[in-house]
Amino acid sequence: MKIKARYKIAAVVVIFAFLVFLPRKDVLNNLTAAVSKPTVIQKVNTIFQKKPTTEELAAARKAKQDPLLAELTPILAVNKNYAIAVYDINNKELFGINQDTQFHAASVMKLLVATTAYRDIEAGKYDLSKTVEYNLEQMINQSNNNSWDYFNNLQGFDHQQQVADQLGLVGAKVWGNQMTTHGIAQLLQQLYNGHIISDQHREQLFSYMQNTETENRITKGLPAGVTFYHKTGHYNGGVHDAAIVLHPKNPFIIVVFTNDTTGTPWETRFASIAQATQKVYAYFDSI
Repeated sequence: MKIKARYKIAAVVVIFAFLVFLPRKDVLNNLTAAVSKPTVIQKVNTIFQKKPTTEELAAARKAKQDPLLAELTPILAVNKNYAIAVYDINNKELFGINQDTQFHAASVMKLLVATTAYRDIEAGKYDLSKTVEYNLEQMINQSNNNSWDYFNNLQGFDHQQQVADQLGLVGAKVWGNQMTTHGIAQLLQQLYNGHIISDQHREQLFSYMQNTETENRITKGLPAGVTFYHKTGHYNGGVHDAAIVLHPKNPFIIVVFTNDTTGTPWETRFASIAQATQKVYAYFDSI
């Protein structure tokens, strides 16, 4: 049976096309890529795609904060009593556990005393003399109690309380050394923003809050190389730490107060603050 002419022609065309395009896979690849690229309409749709509202972003963060707090609870519960305040600097959000509960603040109260000193200096009440500067460094960097007494005598508790009230620090009661994690977070936030003392004095204070005499709590929970400024406290059953952490994208404040006189090992308690810090840092990685 003879093959019709049109089938012969079709076969020749197929063979010719095969021979032409076989060594030119790049042509086919380019054609495929061109087809797979977004169309103009698709590009326009992407550009004008609805962005999340402020409320939606806040709700998304809240959806991550609740599980975070749930994780922090058993970590910090190795201490009989505990509180944590976390302040998101970029989004101006505070959240935590027991953050309005008063604790004996131990040496963390020295942050308020140092702030009072710088405000007094700027108001002309006394100079930043070598003696004043020495005692500021000793009080913050080495947590020297003799230097703390020096400023308590110079300022008086009533004046320190006036400063705490002016700054609106929640739960601050200087007489008796009572403070909340919320109140300390507020103080650190105002120092960070530069609202309450000069930039020069703030930088000096922050320099004292690095490489301190105690680096076994928040320090241990942060990645190497991250800049932070902190002040620890330790008195009887109280073990505390408070820090401004300069996360590369989302700077934050973390304040942890704990109290326990039941005999829980010190290393366990220090580790709980470090582990809590790790969890908080991971949260700020995720938002």
